Amino acid sequence: MTWFDLSVPLRTGMPVYPGDPEVRIAPALTVEANGANVLSLALGSHSGTHADAPLHVGDGWDALDELPLSRFAGIAEMVDVRGVARGAAITAAQLAGIAPAGSPADPGEPAKILLLHTGCAAAWGTDEYLKHPWLEAAAAQLIVDRGYRVVGLDALSVDPSSPGASDGTAAGGSFPAHAILAGNGCIIVENLTGLEQVQRATDAGSDVEVFLFPLNIPAADGAPIRAVARPLPGTELQQTVLQPTVPGALSREEVQDAADRLVAAFAATDTEAYFAAFSPQATFIFHPEARSLGSRSAYRTLWDGWLASGWRVLECRSSEQDIQLLGATAVFSHRVATTVQIDREGGRDRSDERETIIFSRALDGSIVCVHEHLSACPAEV
Repeated sequence: MTWFDLSVPLRTGMPVYPGDPEVRIAPALTVEANGANVLSLALGSHSGTHADAPLHVGDGWDALDELPLSRFAGIAEMVDVRGVARGAAITAAQLAGIAPAGSPADPGEPAKILLLHTGCAAAWGTDEYLKHPWLEAAAAQLIVDRGYRVVGLDALSVDPSSPGASDGTAAGGSFPAHAILAGNGCIIVENLTGLEQVQRATDAGSDVEVFLFPLNIPAADGAPIRAVARPLPGTELQQTVLQPTVPGALSREEVQDAADRLVAAFAATDTEAYFAAFSPQATFIFHPEARSLGSRSAYRTLWDGWLASGWRVLECRSSEQDIQLLGATAVFSHRVATTVQIDREGGRDRSDERETIIFSRALDGSIVCVHEHLSACPAEV
């Protein structure tokens, strides 16, 4: 059974909606001192990948625990809106082709869940994440009219988050798309990630089941969720994408998306997202290291040691990108200029290097890095 993780990791200092509580996670108890490890968590109800209840924008509207559990699971209706410019509106015309959500004969059975694939997850952890597509009021109304009561997207909000977005926020600072969706009993799920996995599966003809269950907090206006999905067995995906003897050829867009996500995770020092991009058997050759690293775990050990010493990425710039497609394998090359903090005292190191990454399609249809080669090159003048 293949599972897709669609959730961003919760960690101290992670991105939050402007003005929301910061996330702080720290040890409260330890095995050494107390006999057990326990973390202390401080976060807002809309931290990370989360679900908005109607109560979020309307007093007296339903809280999360007042909604049926069946509403938090269903079959994905995927809409690719990656062509919408950053900071621009997703229009009703662009959503005109979505199928009706359907009305299950059994009220306890789930209907479809609408997922909007904006591609903004690649910018997670950067200022660009604030400049995301958003739903115009007519698009939100169309979603409601088609019968959807759950809509999710890989962006910060269904309304604009960037001050420069036009026509998205009504006078007085209201949230039009939130108001229309929530006012009709819709759950809104924000900050999804990994939707390209669902996109690929649905494009291959598979039905994909999505699970978006929130924490059980009475009277909650919202809550973090562990969003996951799985292709249903016996569908077309099992015969194509997941067939190990016939791996699908990689497209330039898929490779660019995978590379963008890997670079963004590195720039944000997002350990989990970064290492999730590599195959467990990936190999690494880094010119500052005396020997090659034979696996992802070996590199992870090195990485964790850097972090323990105070190492952090301060700046990461990618240029001179090139992609060579070789069927189910592709070679991505770019020049990368980085500035890192090398110790807790704030010492800095700058480098200009050529990075070559070999991507391959895994048996579950995802794209993983199987080799990374970092070589020195002269600094830009």
